[in-house]
Amino acid sequence: MCAHVAERGGLLTPADLAAYEAVPRTPVPVAYRGRTVLTNPPPSAGGTLIAHALAKLEHAPSPPSAPDILEAMEEAQAQRTPEFLSRLGSTTHISAMDGEGWACAVTCTNGEGSGEVVPGTGVHLNNMMGEEDLSPYGFFTHPAGRRLPSMMAPTMVVGDGGPALALGSAGSNRIRSAILQVVVGVLDHGLDVQAAIDAPRMHVEDGLTYLEPGVDETGLGDRSLVRFHAPNLFFGGAQAVERVGDELRGGCDFRRGGAVAVA
Repeated sequence: MCAHVAERGGLLTPADLAAYEAVPRTPVPVAYRGRTVLTNPPPSAGGTLIAHALAKLEHAPSPPSAPDILEAMEEAQAQRTPEFLSRLGSTTHISAMDGEGWACAVTCTNGEGSGEVVPGTGVHLNNMMGEEDLSPYGFFTHPAGRRLPSMMAPTMVVGDGGPALALGSAGSNRIRSAILQVVVGVLDHGLDVQAAIDAPRMHVEDGLTYLEPGVDETGLGDRSLVRFHAPNLFFGGAQAVERVGDELRGGCDFRRGGAVAVA
């Protein structure tokens, strides 16, 4: 891989790969509706924004209205600094649970992909250093060794009996809003996980409020609305599994060709 990159003017070296290691981190916890939501900590921006929105909604009556949810999204959005900026594509998420109570949520991304597959390896190189939104102060300004931010936020809802919901999403900046609305759907509205994923979504970005068909627009005020004519992959690709008693239920996002498997 390093030779392939170097031949094309890249900077990746064997020393870079040797210096990399996975870093275990303590999840960001937030109390919500009698449960604990655990999500991705910094350097991820997504988990912090989800926790911020849930903390605001926790102090509002359940279930929250569409304006309540949008206000929480807007307040979280206002906390974003240039370091938070991230627009990722080619992202996938897998959630899994088993009969013994174990659960796992994993999100992976190739950025938007570089279009380069290293011959003989099957490895598709990412384009993370070429993502403008990951370099808000300009290219080549990150100190060597700094981990890039992302919006990826594998998330788990834990109750007295252990993991009750494992979820995550693809969808760039819409990851955080997709996960937030699925959690609200399950915990506030009592929806099963598939119905919570299927429900129409909203997203706030750059002063605009994006809506899928079916969102109740009552009380949205003078917000600048962008209405989609049909459900759209723009709003993310949430994949989740929940435990209800002894039953496991999976939910997949039709917006992005998701799937559920039971073994």
